[in-house]
Amino acid sequence: MNFQALIAVTIFSGLYTSLWGAFKDCPFEGFKPGTFPRSIYFHLVILVMLLLFPVFRVRLESLGLFQVFFLVMGLERFIAELYKGFFRTEDQDKYFVPSRITFLGKYVGSDLLRYASGTILVTGVFCLLLIETRVTSFAGFFGVAYATGLLVSLGGAYKDAPFEGFKWLKFQRSAVVLAVCSPLFYWISDTDNPVSIGYLIYMNGGLERFVVEYYKTYIQRTMSGKFRPDLERQQAFVDTREKYHYLALVIIVGLVVLYLYETKII
Repeated sequence: MNFQALIAVTIFSGLYTSLWGAFKDCPFEGFKPGTFPRSIYFHLVILVMLLLFPVFRVRLESLGLFQVFFLVMGLERFIAELYKGFFRTEDQDKYFVPSRITFLGKYVGSDLLRYASGTILVTGVFCLLLIETRVTSFAGFFGVAYATGLLVSLGGAYKDAPFEGFKWLKFQRSAVVLAVCSPLFYWISDTDNPVSIGYLIYMNGGLERFVVEYYKTYIQRTMSGKFRPDLERQQAFVDTREKYHYLALVIIVGLVVLYLYETKII
């Protein structure tokens, strides 16, 4: 796999994540040049870790660039949420749903407990990549997609439900979206070197965020639910944030072209 292409795809994957975050958060926090590229940095660090360890690199090198785009995005989303919940310390007063981890909605005061729990979970994220069972059938891709969606929903429900209540239809959303989108990874898979379940889980995790966040952010125009509803919005940023959407669309078009190229349609 071309190293420069791998770096470029990883940067664009991180940029796409940064764009939707900026679009949703700038009305409340303004644009923060220091934190905007954070997801890009996370994506690159994850890529370096996958390349450094042979056990991860061998499987990575068998993937196409389209698959890598979503693999790194999925890993980054899991790790970023763990970072915000277990390792980052910041003022929580502006949040309706705290970013810092809670235990069934109750504040966790011990930093040692947070750090230890977070370290175990981050280790678990990378251990999932070691699952070597290969997926070849459409039923397998469909099943992994649906199960990954339930995993994403479970994490979201644990974080949000104590503050927003449990919403059954919302809980099923990610699983249904990924089940519908599962043919994308099935059609692009290499029958001679099929993807493993561990990697497919995170590819699906990235695809779920890609699709769901686009719908919530750019179509529904949903204001970020993590902030307190009484928090004042900065109208200047609401009026000028559309540029993030335009750049996201450019990335989407490029991704479509990449998919068509790697499936040999063009």
